[in-house]
Amino acid sequence: MMKPIHTKAVQLAMTLVCTSAMAQHKLPTEAQCRQMVASAIQDLKSTKLETERDKKDAKALLERIENILKDNRSRGASECATWEAIVNLATRQ
Repeated sequence: MMKPIHTKAVQLAMTLVCTSAMAQHKLPTEAQCRQMVASAIQDLKSTKLETERDKKDAKALLERIENILKDNRSRGASECATWEAIVNLATRQ
């Protein structure tokens, strides 16, 4: 079981996930899911964090997300399945 991350990185991820999820009133297309995944990764990479703990936690979260993306794409899973896995990761924090 993965160690939970409890810092600003998680708060950022949760905000991104919730904002994107609430903006959708219908099921997203594969292209929309791919865009949401890319946007979440880019936002996490570009967020300026102040403390070393926040930076470390953000890096760990980013690694988890990138591993999900890599694994799902290698298996041929849909982009929406990847987005769902990212949402689940963020909401389990």
